[in-house]
Amino acid sequence: MNKYQQIAKRIPSASQVLDVGCGSGDLGRSLHGKQCKVTGWDLKFDRINANREFYQALEERNVETQGLGDEKYDVVVFSDVLEHLNDPEKVLVKSRESLRSGGMVLISLPNVAYLDNRLGLLKGNWNYTDEGILDRTHLKFFTLLTAEQLLVSSGFRVQDIEPEIPVIHSAWKSGIFSMLSEAWPGLFAIGWVFQADDPQNQLNG
Repeated sequence: MNKYQQIAKRIPSASQVLDVGCGSGDLGRSLHGKQCKVTGWDLKFDRINANREFYQALEERNVETQGLGDEKYDVVVFSDVLEHLNDPEKVLVKSRESLRSGGMVLISLPNVAYLDNRLGLLKGNWNYTDEGILDRTHLKFFTLLTAEQLLVSSGFRVQDIEPEIPVIHSAWKSGIFSMLSEAWPGLFAIGWVFQADDPQNQLNG
């Protein structure tokens, strides 16, 4: 199960969803069949053509400079987005205003403290790549602790954390890795999916 499927399974059917940084539209495709109304935002839509049909609305938008608008959503998703922002906390704080009563955010973040990165540091290596945890476009890096701190300092309450594991085609190896990432998510997970809500929003609802 990839991170888009991990996120999609947490979204109730018929939800109004904002997919911030929708990229190639994999989340929209993963939500197909759940009768959700999905809006996708990204800096540019150069990768979404194959999945365009799964979005009711698409907009080229920079959330840091243009904000999140006045529309309200049941779910706001930041899938591998916050690490690319100059001030992710500011964007998260503003996203609370975009949630309907009882709404939630779903966030995926890569784990800079993943085992391979730790071993690399022991050898004196820190090599940026074109994608993945050390993507050269990342402006922020998170451990499990600092990721949780980001959510809490932005006014959210973390409800659940699910580790993301690498793509492993061997079923038994994948099973072992899943167990390890559940036991030590800060070490064996390549990232996590966070489900969080705004306690004040719940109170007002």
